[in-house]
Amino acid sequence: MLKLLLRFPFCFPTLIAAVFGLLFPIMAILFLLWDSHLEITWPNIQELHHHHADLMITWSAPLVLGFFGSYVGKTSWLLKQKMDHLTAQTTQLNTVLNTAASAIITIDKRGIITSFNQAAERIFGYQQAEILGKNVSCLMPEQIAAQHNSYLQRYIATRTPSFAGQREVQALRKNGEIFPALLRVSLMKINQEFFFSGFVDDISETKALETQLMQAQKLEAIGQLASGVAHEINTPIQYVGDNLSALQQNMMDMLAYQQALAEWVAADMQAEFNTIANRYDIAYILEDSPKAIQQAIEGVKRVAEIVKAMKTFSHIESNANKQPINLHEAIDSVLTISRNSYKYVADVETAYADNLPYIECFASQLNQVLLNLIINAIHAIEEKNAGKGLIKITTRNLGDKVEILIQDNGAGIPEAIQEKVFNLFFTTKPVGKGTGQGLSLAHSVIVEKHHGKLFFESTVGSGTTFHIQLPIKLD
Repeated sequence: MLKLLLRFPFCFPTLIAAVFGLLFPIMAILFLLWDSHLEITWPNIQELHHHHADLMITWSAPLVLGFFGSYVGKTSWLLKQKMDHLTAQTTQLNTVLNTAASAIITIDKRGIITSFNQAAERIFGYQQAEILGKNVSCLMPEQIAAQHNSYLQRYIATRTPSFAGQREVQALRKNGEIFPALLRVSLMKINQEFFFSGFVDDISETKALETQLMQAQKLEAIGQLASGVAHEINTPIQYVGDNLSALQQNMMDMLAYQQALAEWVAADMQAEFNTIANRYDIAYILEDSPKAIQQAIEGVKRVAEIVKAMKTFSHIESNANKQPINLHEAIDSVLTISRNSYKYVADVETAYADNLPYIECFASQLNQVLLNLIINAIHAIEEKNAGKGLIKITTRNLGDKVEILIQDNGAGIPEAIQEKVFNLFFTTKPVGKGTGQGLSLAHSVIVEKHHGKLFFESTVGSGTTFHIQLPIKLD
């Protein structure tokens, strides 16, 4: 019996209903026996059935209620199976939603958020309870939110979802951070109502990697070009320098010859000699030519320094492996390369530590970080607009690591945005002057690539000091 009930659960309500139906004839018989003052015996029961033929009808109650109980039981069992199946499907769907790597957000046609999975909580920083019922525009920067609302209004008017499909957008976290995201939107119709499901992926790391790859390719191309140009310039510059040195020596000999000739000319010919010398402006030539030659030699030396800086800055190992470098030479090369940017904006002071060891690093990437920080310092001084500023670069030996300090007396970084300066694409500069990638790239290179530290101290109106700490030996 137990096995039968376990195999067919709907049999149990059938039995219960049949037993309950059996009570009808039994109670009727007992009541009639009591009313007739008869004892409960089989002859008396037979006599009641003989005089009360309708009593036989009550014996159909167990059968009727049994069939009814069977129907109700089977219906309940089928409903329970369907409910269990639906519960399992719901659990499975919820598990899929909550374990999905993408943020899955559902909104109605008014833009109200109706579902928000765990990945969305992780990516945007909101808890489901606090975001449900809010407009989806709270997950977008202000300018995009205004456009999104107009898209929804246009859809309500035209029934044409112009924002469906896949595209890259900017999204907004709860803490105010703007980040790049990949958005895929699908249109759904449930109970004659339209809903939109959005799948959002945070592509900040992908964008950072793309930026680093593009920067590395750009640096490699520039490095190869600069190295080739430096090599091509170096040889003729050497010719020019050697010839200028020879010309300077020849001019010194010409001066000595002119002086000796003036002393050798007889007194009676001195007047005619001076006339000829004045006619060809010999005195001016002998005075100005040594200065011109000396300036030309200094110019050639300056070109040679620039060529050397270009070769140092663009030095890239063919396999892009880490290499030991002289940090001070690297800084000097960056200052030489960027001199045209700062020479009218700021003076540059250097305070280098004595006996600073060679450090292992990825030279081209470190050079790019130094250049970015110096350019940022120049822009900060320009923004302050308080005359010519000062950029000071200091190096320190910290034992197993070195520290570089790049200090400026520019406008400083407001405290409200200091937490965001290393975020990818965050910038306060006008369009065309900043992309918001420089400091993010610098942080990635120093912290992730070189296992170092990059941080800053800043006071609005007084300036900013960036600290770069690098291990001497890169593991």
